[in-house]
Amino acid sequence: MNNQIKYSLAGFCMGVAELIPGISGATVAVIFKIYPNLMTILSHLRFKNLTLNLRSLSKKFQFNVSLPLIFSMLIAVIICSKGINYLLINHEELFLSSLGFLMILLAIHIINYFKDVFEDKRLAIFLFLGVLIGLFLQELNISSGNTSMFYIFMSGILAFSFFLIPGISGSAILVVLGVYGPVIQAVAMLDFGLLIPFAVGCLISLLLLPKAILSIYSSHEHNLMHIFSGLIISSGIFLL
Repeated sequence: MNNQIKYSLAGFCMGVAELIPGISGATVAVIFKIYPNLMTILSHLRFKNLTLNLRSLSKKFQFNVSLPLIFSMLIAVIICSKGINYLLINHEELFLSSLGFLMILLAIHIINYFKDVFEDKRLAIFLFLGVLIGLFLQELNISSGNTSMFYIFMSGILAFSFFLIPGISGSAILVVLGVYGPVIQAVAMLDFGLLIPFAVGCLISLLLLPKAILSIYSSHEHNLMHIFSGLIISSGIFLL
């Protein structure tokens, strides 16, 4: 398959994946076998690498594949967000209930994938910790009516951080944080008042966190995934 077509298709699927609390965009990148190269490109996002030399930029950031990926991802987000926003407005109860079941199934799938919990009971503690954190976040009763711009900004940092990790969708974290609906509606309606702080948070995460997140993830993969599963379980139950 031509690399430009491959990355374009991967980008579109990654955009769809990030809108729906299921697999993460990074997982899609793994499926398309572009994850290592994508991480290499992202790791070059440093101010010292910025230059006015377009040829140098194109070579370092692989514009021939990265631009098709970004463009197709943006198209997927813009198009599909309108459909999800329609469901939120017109069929909210059914959509959120379906979302709740999806998130619970996702959490069960993740736990099943990491079967070591049956051999190492210590991992059950991390699962329970994730559930407790999720319940605490739900008690905050965050909604579009009382969500501050700072909270949206922090949500952007966290959501994009999970975009970089195979397994958990950034949108699943938005559900956990209680801002999934507002962010989806803001994308569909192009509400820049909310999108700008969210995008700034994503950008900061993109510039500062990739290496740190991947380092922590590789060292504590099992523990983190069980915490994430607990978070998703509690959020899925909350949506039912």
